[in-house]
Amino acid sequence: LPEAPWDQAAIDTYVGRHDPRYWLGFTPEEHLRHAVVVGATDARRAPLAIDFRTDEFRARTDLLLYAADHPGLFMKVAGALALSGVSIVDAHIFTTADGMALDTLGFQDAGTRLALTDAMRLERIRDNIEKALRGEIWLEKALAGRRNLPKRADVFEVEPRVLIDNTASRTHSVIEVNGRDRPGLLFELARTLKDLGLVIHSAHVSTYGERVVDVFYVKDVFGLKIAHRSKMQRVQKQLAEALTSA
Repeated sequence: LPEAPWDQAAIDTYVGRHDPRYWLGFTPEEHLRHAVVVGATDARRAPLAIDFRTDEFRARTDLLLYAADHPGLFMKVAGALALSGVSIVDAHIFTTADGMALDTLGFQDAGTRLALTDAMRLERIRDNIEKALRGEIWLEKALAGRRNLPKRADVFEVEPRVLIDNTASRTHSVIEVNGRDRPGLLFELARTLKDLGLVIHSAHVSTYGERVVDVFYVKDVFGLKIAHRSKMQRVQKQLAEALTSA
């Protein structure tokens, strides 16, 4: 729990930092955990918070990351996790009204499909994330040898699909990506969006066995939706290529 109770003004300020998608996306217990981490980080004026929770019953470890948002942040976190030998099973990323990223990612060991309980390995993952965010790891090069498909996926065929919806959100283009999961895929998708000049405001990532379904709320660098047909076609083409490249 917080070291000291929040007064009503602090609560109102905190509530106003998050949009409705955030409040609808988590349980009250998760909201409390996030508030405790955010409040403690803001009080220390720390630039970054990384918090792990392990759920062995659900075979997953949850990462909560809180940091100043910037283009490519989610891409770097996804790349650092792939480099650490874990498989992302779901992710939810949000940007607060004052420009902070609040990202939650659930992951498993890529080989055993179990939660990570080794404190030393979690510290190595923390170190990889911090180095990636500082630009001390060339993720593309480091991941180049880790892109082979897991054997369990070889027997499945998942048709890649990219949909762009400009009506589901008043302020953002919504991109839904369906395809076959593989190590480092989320990094590749996030990098493709960044290279296309699109900024991820929020994302919801889910895996269903060999299939991954990712939904991204994006704007261009001018704060606008993807409006032109040629740009929409380029986005679809490049994301489809990222889905199918090995």
